[in-house]
Amino acid sequence: MLRFITLTMALIIAPSLAHAGPMPAYDPEVICSDLAGTSAKQELVMLGCLDFQERTRKEIGLAWDQLPVSVQDACGKAAAASEDYWRLKSCIDKEAPTASVGTP
Repeated sequence: MLRFITLTMALIIAPSLAHAGPMPAYDPEVICSDLAGTSAKQELVMLGCLDFQERTRKEIGLAWDQLPVSVQDACGKAAAASEDYWRLKSCIDKEAPTASVGTP
């Protein structure tokens, strides 16, 4: 009986002890270089893309620790292939609309 109570308490307490993982770190130059490609305005596209990625990274960073671990994990995996902060933010906004990143 004591084992049952101990196991039950462990299962109740364990999920609340889950810690937020580190926010994924991507290299925006890679995705922005692909986006700019051979555009006639390559430098302008590159600078705009880098600025957008940096602003998006900062927005996510401000909210990351308040997001449920399940959202962090799911969205980290969803954006891993593209390594794109915009895709990470889009996933977070979809998965946790009440904890939407960048909203006051």
